[in-house]
Formats: sequence, C-alpha cells, structure tokens
Amino acid sequence: METIGNKKKILILDKNSRMLSAIDDIMYFGDFDIHLTYDPNAIYDKAKMISPDLIILDYLILDKDCALVCQDFKDDEQLKGVPIIIVTTFKTKKAQEEAYKCDALFIKPLDMELLASRMEYLMAS
Repeated sequence: METIGNKKKILILDKNSRMLSAIDDIMYFGDFDIHLTYDPNAIYDKAKMISPDLIILDYLILDKDCALVCQDFKDDEQLKGVPIIIVTTFKTKKAQEEAYKCDALFIKPLDMELLASRMEYLMAS
C-alpha cells in the first residue's frame, strides 16, 4: 500500500448516507484518503479539484442519467483515466458496466473483499 504522504485518493458520492457503512469497510481494507461529497451536482468539480485515483458513485442518488455522468468524466482530459465504480441496488439487466460506461459495477449488498480487490486492481492499472 502507499505511504502516508502518498495515500490513494478516493472520491465518493453519497447524498443520503447510504454508503457510510461501506466507507467504514473500505477504510478497513486500506489506508485511503477519502473525499466524500453529498451533492451530485458537485462531484465533477470536486474531482477536478482533488484529482482522485478512484471515484465511487451511488447510482440511486444521481439526478442525472448515470451513463451521462460517467461519460462526462471519460470525456475530460484530466479525469478520463480515473476508474469509476458504481454501487447500485438495481438487479435488472440494465445494471451493467457497459451501460454506464464505468469500470466496475457492484450490486448491494456489497461483498467488501471483492470490492476492495477490484478497487486495488483499478487503482494499480
């Protein structure tokens, strides 16, 4: 893992505190610099400001189409290489990584060991 001065930065969008227990679990699996925002309209600006190593979006809180939000990141020169994980409760065929243009999609309840492994892989890539 990274040294204290070089912690990996994770930006998490969680408007209604549905991800708080997952955030605690993420901290258990690694020593990360967590940046949390509760405002879906501020996620892009916050990402530009902190240059995260990973972005985690809670799909249910997005006011916009999730694919468009992900596409905004992928179209931005500074942020296009930042991996995006979407966490959702949807279990339909619509809930697919390709549909949202994200790097990983997890359906709640979360398997934290699998999530931690995927996070580590995406941030190392």
